[in-house]
Amino acid sequence: MRIALTGRPGSGKSMLFDLLEGKGGAPAPGLRIAHVVVPDPRVDALSREFKPKKTTPARIEFQDLEQKGSVQYPALSPERREMLSRADLVLLVVELFATPPEEWAEEARRQIAELADEFLILDLATVEGRLERVQKIVKAGQKPGFTGEPELLERLRATLDEGRPVRSVPEAEEKAKELRGFAFLSGRPILPAFNVGEEQLGEARALVDAIDLSGVLQPNETDGSRIVFSAEVENQILEIAEDERATFMEAFGLTESAVAQTIRAAYERAGLESFFTVGEDEVRAWSLRRGSYAPQAAGAIHSDLEKGFVRAEVVAYSDWESAGSMNAAKEKKLVRMEGKDYVIQDGDIVNIRSGLAKSRG
Repeated sequence: MRIALTGRPGSGKSMLFDLLEGKGGAPAPGLRIAHVVVPDPRVDALSREFKPKKTTPARIEFQDLEQKGSVQYPALSPERREMLSRADLVLLVVELFATPPEEWAEEARRQIAELADEFLILDLATVEGRLERVQKIVKAGQKPGFTGEPELLERLRATLDEGRPVRSVPEAEEKAKELRGFAFLSGRPILPAFNVGEEQLGEARALVDAIDLSGVLQPNETDGSRIVFSAEVENQILEIAEDERATFMEAFGLTESAVAQTIRAAYERAGLESFFTVGEDEVRAWSLRRGSYAPQAAGAIHSDLEKGFVRAEVVAYSDWESAGSMNAAKEKKLVRMEGKDYVIQDGDIVNIRSGLAKSRG
């Protein structure tokens, strides 16, 4: 999964990226990429049991476009649009540390709406540019890219002009495959990360959770996880010896770091879950969209396994853990054979049986 970080200059966006990357120092201009491990104690437990040659946790890719000297959103820069268009999720750092808590709701909505408006402007420019080209093609007696493209583009333009996103047009969903190359942004899910001051941190979680974000976020995003952190406090944590950090965090009412919170929230917002493959060669965690079927899990491992999928040998992690070993789980008949209609569950330990190959990961 690829996540793009964005936010106003000075919002704490690059500082959060530095925490995720695990490095410090002044960032250089350009695109920065960090491949971040998804912490999962289940991977460690499986590795202790199977003692593989290699252990591979799930990872998330974070991207940050650093532009030195920028005093406002580089709204229409090609680099920014490219980064955002390739992202599965957009993480928006919302600056609240300079705002009184009683004004947080209004300020949060303003900053999120600002990004949503930017997405609308970029999408409108894309639609108008393509519509102009299509009209010339039709006028010349040639066929557009797909049947009904001119009419759909007109509807999209009218919708975007009204301040409504591309997803508001039902036909856009029906023509999702044909429109893939447009890389529309107004349908991108947004995960807000609220950067508050040190003195505000104690009350911040309750206040942020109470903010009504309906109308500026998609309906399925308004009730999801919201990241709350203080860049000021996170910097202090880094300066403290590791064996003293837990006590320091407890004093601020923190149960997890900004990094752990961000990874967990991103996984949840993107609708991801983890399944595992195990064996002597490798224990590995795989990321999969929630609600995916067994053949899709096979495809995450290798496309050939999905093509030749026959069945999946599955045991829930909790069943494996309670049984004490894989052999014990089999003896207790906790290991099941599942077909193409099986929906993978978070924590499943999976062994794919394929007509083209047999794999444990």
